[in-house]
Amino acid sequence: MDLIAACRVLVEIGDRGSVTRAAAALEVAQSVASRRILALESHLGGALLERTARSAALTPFARDLLPSARRLVLLADELELDADRARLRPVTVAVPVGCAIRELAVAEAAGRAAGLRLEFRAETPARRTELAATRGVRLAIASVAADTASWVAELGVAGRRSSGTRLRLDELRPGRTGRRRDDDAGARLRFGPEDDVPHIRDALLRAAFAVGLLPAQLPVDASTTSSLASVLADGDLLLCTEAESRELDLHWRSFSGLRVARGYTLVGDSENDVATVLHAVADELVSALGARARADREPAAATLTASTPSPGEARGA
Repeated sequence: MDLIAACRVLVEIGDRGSVTRAAAALEVAQSVASRRILALESHLGGALLERTARSAALTPFARDLLPSARRLVLLADELELDADRARLRPVTVAVPVGCAIRELAVAEAAGRAAGLRLEFRAETPARRTELAATRGVRLAIASVAADTASWVAELGVAGRRSSGTRLRLDELRPGRTGRRRDDDAGARLRFGPEDDVPHIRDALLRAAFAVGLLPAQLPVDASTTSSLASVLADGDLLLCTEAESRELDLHWRSFSGLRVARGYTLVGDSENDVATVLHAVADELVSALGARARADREPAAATLTASTPSPGEARGA
C-alpha cells in the first residue's frame, strides 16, 4: 500500500467533503481514490468513511487521524521539494588554475546535456586536496605521480622564441660557452604553483643539480602571470604543458633525456559522484587539462584514501 498516496486522499476528503471531489483534486479516478481509502482502513484497522447512498463522511476515527495524515503529506511534499533542490545544486569540482577556460566551458556544457550542473573552481594542488578532504567541494582533480594517475600531461619548457631542438638541462649550466644574458634558452627554469609538488619538483631538481645547475636557477613563482613576465622580460623558460604554452603564446619544446609529467586523478568523498562525472565529461576534462588518458589505466571512481596526500602533506609540498 502507498501510505502517502492514501493519506492524500484522506486529507482531500477532509478538505472537500466527498470522495468524488477528492479524486478530482488529485486527478485520479474515483475508483482509485476509493481503493486507496479501503487499503488505508485495512492498514490502520478502522473505518475511515461513513458511507451512505448519497455521500461519504469522515468517521470520528478518521477525524482523529486527519492531523497526522496532513503532517505526513506535508513532509512528503517537503521531501520532494528538497530532492528537486538537491538535483539542481551544482557539483563543485576543484580544477588546476591553468585549465583552458573554453575547454572547461565545453565540459560544463557536456555536463548539462547529461543532466549535471558542474561548477569549476580553479585552485592550487594543495588547496584542491584540502577542499576535497574537508568537503569544501564535492570533487577535485588531484595532482598525483604520473605512474598512479588516470590522466597524464607531459611537461616541457616554453620560451619567447621557437627552437628546433629539445632542451638538455645542461644547456642552462652557468658559464656554458656561448651563452648570452638574453639567450632564449633563458638563465632560469621557472615553476608555477601547479608544478610545486614533490613528484614533479623533486625529480626535476635532482636532474638539474646532477648537471650542475644552481638552486636559484629553478625558482618557484606565486602565479603564472609572474612566471610569464620573467619569460618575456629575461628570456627565462617556463615549465608547462604544450597546451599551456599555446594559451600563453609561447614556444614549447620537450626535454631531452628526461621525462617529467603531471598526473591527475578525479577524487571525492562519493564514489557515485566521481563515477557519474567521469561517465559524463571525462574526455572534456582531459582536454581542459591538456592531458591524455593513460593507455594502461582507465579512469575510475576514486575516493580520498591514504594514498592521496593529506591537506597537511599537500601544504608541506
